[in-house]
Amino acid sequence: MSRQLNPNQQKISEKLIILNDRGIGILTRIYNIKKACGDTKSKPGFLSEKSLESSIKFIVKRFPNIDVKGLAAITNIKSEIIKSLSLYYYTFVDLLDFKDNVCEILTTMDALQIH
Repeated sequence: MSRQLNPNQQKISEKLIILNDRGIGILTRIYNIKKACGDTKSKPGFLSEKSLESSIKFIVKRFPNIDVKGLAAITNIKSEIIKSLSLYYYTFVDLLDFKDNVCEILTTMDALQIH
């Protein structure tokens, strides 16, 4: 005997399918970022430059409280850095949005006592 789903459960099941597909897409994008940053040929060029090595170490050490006065070398190529890292940035923005959506649907499922 099959059980009928109420409209709320149908919407939640559709949302779960969509979130599953989005999750797979985000995992793929993160894997591609990991692969690209691990390969010296596809890694953004400025990450390998010797002249920027000390600035990058400074940023990593002090993040997120960075004093930009000591980063003149990076200021000169700021637009190139923004352009080459924008896809990575938007991937992580999408990841945070995905996390919020998952938390929202899990809260809804808990409120409706769907197990």
